[in-house]
Amino acid sequence: VLLDSCCGCVGILQLQYSTKELRMMMMPLQQRQITIAAKRHSYRGTADSRGMARLMLLLGILWLASSNRPSTRILTHAFAPPIQGISRVPYHPQHNQRQHSLFVSLSSSNSKKGTGGRNNNKKKNNNNNKKKGKPRSKVLQFDKRSRDPSNNSPRPLLTDYTANRNDAVNRQRLTQQQIGCEHFGQCSGCVVDSKVGTVDKVRAAQQYFSSTAVRRKRCDVVEQGLEEWAHVVGRANSYGDYDDDDNASRIGDGFYQVVVPSPLTGWRTQAKLVVAPKTSSWSQRDGCTLGLYQRGTHTVLPIPNCQVHHPHINQAIQLLEQATARVGTPAYNEDTREGGLRFVQLQVDRSTGGISLTLVWNAANLKETHPGLTLLKNELLKLDKTLWHSIWCHCNDGFGNNIFHKSPKRWHRLTGHEFLREPVPTGDQGYLYFSPLTFRQGNLDGFDILALDVAQHVPGGSKVCELYAGVGVLGLTALTYHAGTNGIDYNDDNDQQHEPLQWVRCSDLNPANPRCFHRAVASLPRHVTHNDPTHTSASSDGEMTLADLAKMMESGQEPSLPSSSSGEEVSRPKTSYTAASAADALLQGQALGANVLIVDPPRKGLEDEVVHELCKPFNPSQPYVESATLLTIPDHKVNWANDVNTLIYVSCGFDALARDSEKLLTSSGGWMLESATGYILFPGSDHVESVCVFQRK
Repeated sequence: VLLDSCCGCVGILQLQYSTKELRMMMMPLQQRQITIAAKRHSYRGTADSRGMARLMLLLGILWLASSNRPSTRILTHAFAPPIQGISRVPYHPQHNQRQHSLFVSLSSSNSKKGTGGRNNNKKKNNNNNKKKGKPRSKVLQFDKRSRDPSNNSPRPLLTDYTANRNDAVNRQRLTQQQIGCEHFGQCSGCVVDSKVGTVDKVRAAQQYFSSTAVRRKRCDVVEQGLEEWAHVVGRANSYGDYDDDDNASRIGDGFYQVVVPSPLTGWRTQAKLVVAPKTSSWSQRDGCTLGLYQRGTHTVLPIPNCQVHHPHINQAIQLLEQATARVGTPAYNEDTREGGLRFVQLQVDRSTGGISLTLVWNAANLKETHPGLTLLKNELLKLDKTLWHSIWCHCNDGFGNNIFHKSPKRWHRLTGHEFLREPVPTGDQGYLYFSPLTFRQGNLDGFDILALDVAQHVPGGSKVCELYAGVGVLGLTALTYHAGTNGIDYNDDNDQQHEPLQWVRCSDLNPANPRCFHRAVASLPRHVTHNDPTHTSASSDGEMTLADLAKMMESGQEPSLPSSSSGEEVSRPKTSYTAASAADALLQGQALGANVLIVDPPRKGLEDEVVHELCKPFNPSQPYVESATLLTIPDHKVNWANDVNTLIYVSCGFDALARDSEKLLTSSGGWMLESATGYILFPGSDHVESVCVFQRK
């Protein structure tokens, strides 16, 4: 950096950016001439002492701001006394985006109006181009400001609860609206194109919860008495014979309500697709086609115009097929186990529309993917770099149809941000964070409605334990819901004020979840979490790299709680996360002191140890404690769910739900069924998500 006090040294400073170079040559100051050369931009003139000082100050700022970047190369520089008032800008890997071309112009206090006329004309031309609205991309355009995770713009409320959770809209979606997909009939994704509430899983759930065995343990039936219950049985039998439009969703006695929480089209914000060769020729360099297996076969059916896909997913598929054809990406062959690209996963950032793309490659490590993976990635960025939120590679050379390998070392982020950020369903309260390594619902719009309904079932002032929590969507939604509704009408029948929850404990087996959870907690307002921001924002889990996470998962360690500078563990009075299975977390005392237990197991249902603890009778002599270290009785005599009186069961597999419900209702645990609601999160498919609320009587 050269200042006015320099004695005539010649310095050459070269800054190397991702795509363009800015070379700045500083001539001897005795000549009092400066030449600044950049690509397609140049300026040559004479500067006075004041203009020289301004230029040198600008060059100093550029050097200080870019010295911490890994892509910066400083070849040689002249030394000068430090400039006061300028500090180095810390480098954040999360904000490391591609740099744009840099244009430097000199301004002098006594310069004439006509100086630098050529550059002035260029600036006018640039302004004219902006006015014409020339698109930057042929496929999709985004506002670059929305790409920056540090943007402090108001968090959008993406899902309108009142518009999606009312009887009139729900009735139209169940009986009148149609998906209208051109791939229906051949594609294995959808089994119905209209009347989405008439699929087999929904009918089976309606009949099950209206059966005699379940009615005997339903709160509404017990409160009405046996005489009224006989009348209900007769009314239920009459409902079962109707199959017209008005009663298509009322099989049984109506206890099991069916809800379609999102529109029938464009709801899928996550898709996993199979890759196959585009042609059947001997050459494997013709590109790839993406789609789903045809029903009953392993023949890949392209679905370029799928109606349930988010529109940006269909655009990404089109770009992928175009890129694979240009660079000759070979598709994986199941018979010969040759080829590169096997599967793709596409996840939509609903706030910006960007796509987080995961390319599943037939390789054991990243080195084996070259040069095919590098060519494909560069071609995707060349076609439209604004569409991609991030691009990942997952190496999977195993047998079978498992999309992802279990080893965390198989994940590699090629470009873009690590986390997808979605607003908390309660609105302007904070964010939820996801990554390709964590579970994410395929229909986030519909799951927002489900999460808000679950939050309404949690009494105010409760102590909540969530098993199978994922990144903590349900627990954090309940926490923010009871902290304040932000003026949103949730159709809550009771007029009781939302008393803040005392604490929320979440747990899940995936060690990648705590990093997302702690980031989400750090984004919540302090009045919601009551946490010290100096610890929540700088947690050890939040700063952990993927390599550290892989080592931790292989060694079986758990992510530690954030610690203070003195090494003492920092307590979290409102939120905590344990990386453990549901059975281990329960036996470690996660549910001790909790009066509400939320479970959201996978399709196979609850673990046997969890069902066993829930079926134990209430033990009034067991002391109330909130930590296993405070217990004064032997572990084999402890009822680890003794304090729970409300169980909220969120199920994605009806068969497992029916099995677990039967065990709970027939056990000595004293459980009664208060409500059961079915959510058609994936309209067109034979699937239903159920939320059952059990009360201990």
